[in-house]
Amino acid sequence: MEINFPNLINTALPERRGDNLRDRNAIILSSNTGPNHNEQGFLSTRFPRGMRKLFITAESDDFDEGTLSAWRDEGFEVRYFGLGLDEGANGEAAYRTTLAGLRNVADLGPCETFGIIAFGEAAGICLEYFHHMANNPEFKLACLVAYYPSRIPDPRAVFPGGLRVLVHLTGDDVGVVSHSQVVGIQGKRKVVRRSVERGGGVGGGNVVIGGFGKSAYPCYWYRAPLGFAEGDLDEFDKVAAAVAWSRSLETVHTAFRMDVELEAIVEKNLEGKFFTRNLGQTMSTYTTHKSPHATYFPTLAGGIGAQELRQFYTDYFLATNPESTKLTLLSRTMGADRVVDELHVAFKHTQEMPWILPGVPPTNKRVEVAIVSIVTLRGGRLYHEHIYWDQASVLVQVGLLDPKLVPYKMKAKGVRKLPVVGREAARRLVRGFEDDETGDGEADNELLPGWYDDDDEAEGSDDGALDNGIHERKNGSGTKGDESEEQSGKKSHELPEGIKQEKETQPSTELLT
Repeated sequence: MEINFPNLINTALPERRGDNLRDRNAIILSSNTGPNHNEQGFLSTRFPRGMRKLFITAESDDFDEGTLSAWRDEGFEVRYFGLGLDEGANGEAAYRTTLAGLRNVADLGPCETFGIIAFGEAAGICLEYFHHMANNPEFKLACLVAYYPSRIPDPRAVFPGGLRVLVHLTGDDVGVVSHSQVVGIQGKRKVVRRSVERGGGVGGGNVVIGGFGKSAYPCYWYRAPLGFAEGDLDEFDKVAAAVAWSRSLETVHTAFRMDVELEAIVEKNLEGKFFTRNLGQTMSTYTTHKSPHATYFPTLAGGIGAQELRQFYTDYFLATNPESTKLTLLSRTMGADRVVDELHVAFKHTQEMPWILPGVPPTNKRVEVAIVSIVTLRGGRLYHEHIYWDQASVLVQVGLLDPKLVPYKMKAKGVRKLPVVGREAARRLVRGFEDDETGDGEADNELLPGWYDDDDEAEGSDDGALDNGIHERKNGSGTKGDESEEQSGKKSHELPEGIKQEKETQPSTELLT
């Protein structure tokens, strides 16, 4: 087909007049800012479509309603079907017939796909069935997540058609399905038990199936019993289930090309707690489908459930933060259902602050501390919020802990200072760890025994006891620990706006009882 572009332009712009204006170059501007047909995910956002469909399957006719609800809360249309009571060959054959009909049951529209979350014996059958390209016509199955299957396909072979597969394993071994080959024709099926060799880390990744090496499709191992991810079973393990859930959600989101916005709700929560101090805004960020909780771990302050959270924020948080409170975001890491913030928090302790210094009267001391916030979300709302910081550093800064007041037994062993620091830890995060001019850096390590010992001069304690190796690091005529505020200020020019330098004083012991 030939297109006459000059005539096309003249037809589209009939208001142009004059022969000298016709057939001249023109620029066509498009207002469509979405993906084009050459981009991944074309038609995935603007094209009319129904809810993304997930099939969940297991051995029994009924299943844990909590798991089904959790996937529905994430915006999926969820349907459950069971393997059936007959675990013999006839039962498995009937089940495979069901798997073959899933595409029709899903009522898929143009460009639509579906996913499967399978558990136990059903997971093993699904993995084996969809390992063959012929059983996924037109690649309509986008993802398959298998929980503790009794058997898996040959770990050396990838799944065809771009199918995203994730396997959660438990136990010491698993059945590996293989078929004999005769001149390229698939022959007799064989299942051999193979050991599951875990990596040296704690994440359970890099699983190696005995005799085959690392699997070609993702496999994770969990130190948990069979059934650990089903909330209605006695074997339920909430820690392993939570880790597996995050991995499963990431796989499903990627398969369906879903862009989930988590940052906005976390920002709304922070704004409500620290800036607008609005209870309604703060509470609107928490999920209503489950019992959410927020825990400030060094003091174990917080609340579980909407009622306790409302009481905590009303009586112990929103109105207790001084006007001097400043927050600086140092880093943010986002996953499928999790946002981790690293924050620099500074305030002057001019009023009681129960969440960080419960029961401590105002000390008028300035505090700077690094805080890590780990927020878990379900259905686009906050579900768990865990907050951590170095409480010893806070106590040093307000005068409730003096590192030089070493217990008698520790002094007898040569210890001259408690292994705690004050605001310098938080400030080090803000300043960074590299020199701006040279690009090099130097660790502090003030508390590490022997780090700054001179090889030729061993420094002993005055009373003859063995020196613990903690020495002051020399800086000109003084020591780093005794730097004047002017010296310290020269290194602090990169502190966040609003964080004032104040003269360091010896910690007060007036509040010690």
